[in-house]
Amino acid sequence: MNNLYVVLLAGGTGTRMGTEVPKQFLKVRGESLLRHSVKRFRKFGLTKSITIVSHPDWILETEKELDDLLEANDRIVPGGESRHLSTLCGLESISYDTKDIFFIHDVARPNFKQKELYQLVEQTRIFGTATIVGKSTESLVRVRIHQNYTEEPLKRDEVYAVKTPQTIAGFMIKELLLEGLSSDIRQHPTDLCTWMGKRKVGIVETDHHNIKVTSPGDAELADSLFWEELPPVE
Repeated sequence: MNNLYVVLLAGGTGTRMGTEVPKQFLKVRGESLLRHSVKRFRKFGLTKSITIVSHPDWILETEKELDDLLEANDRIVPGGESRHLSTLCGLESISYDTKDIFFIHDVARPNFKQKELYQLVEQTRIFGTATIVGKSTESLVRVRIHQNYTEEPLKRDEVYAVKTPQTIAGFMIKELLLEGLSSDIRQHPTDLCTWMGKRKVGIVETDHHNIKVTSPGDAELADSLFWEELPPVE
């Protein structure tokens, strides 16, 4: 079987949330978003290691927060100036084979499900990468941002919101790295789908539980939507 690795992106500083601590330390159901992500992947049980990518200023706090959850193969590494550079920091800290598969996940999403992880792996074996997506429940239009008008409606059944976890195979990482990276940080990919460009990305559909904690009030909403998976019936 391929080795499965986890890279958790936890490099926030709390600026957008307006909180004293980064959002990865905000609590949902009594535990931090960071702990929820680590515990869900630990429960999955098939990963070789978990790598947490932290802002350099918050590595010590991250170590304390996860002291009882991290195992011998796990690690905490400093991130970069952009989400993509932080992703690369996590990937580059691991010696991997072309057939290995990485989960990449924003810890601001505490509500992914175990069955989705299995589905992501299967899709990655087909396409080389995969992502969690959610159907749009709203009518959508394309807008000319600085001209204040809509340009065209979009077909709702063809538009999905990209979420995490996402997965990527080792051979695809090596292929993408050969293409290089823009020196303009504003041009960096915002997730695996944008990094893949026009290549096909496998999808695994999720539901409204997979909320991202980004703005004030989101933690309370995530708490109300929290999905507690029951152990399998023996």
